[in-house]
Amino acid sequence: MEDPDIAQKFHLMQKEIEAAVSLTQECKLNLTASVDSLRIELEVLKSYMERYHPGFAESYPKFREEAIQAIDPEWIGSEQVKRT
Repeated sequence: MEDPDIAQKFHLMQKEIEAAVSLTQECKLNLTASVDSLRIELEVLKSYMERYHPGFAESYPKFREEAIQAIDPEWIGSEQVKRT
């Protein structure tokens, strides 16, 4: 191959990498925003439960540990949620 061909291919590869980086950064921002939104919703639910269900704050750690042991997060939304 001649030098201009190599330079052109290198330039095109560089542009593809820049585009991929840009998309990755955009995806990261979207995921961060989604996680932040979920964190807010979780705190709202916990505040509600603490306000309207006395004893929730004391029992929450136990329920959380049971859920961690029983639920497979990779399968949430499908029929099989509980670990066997």
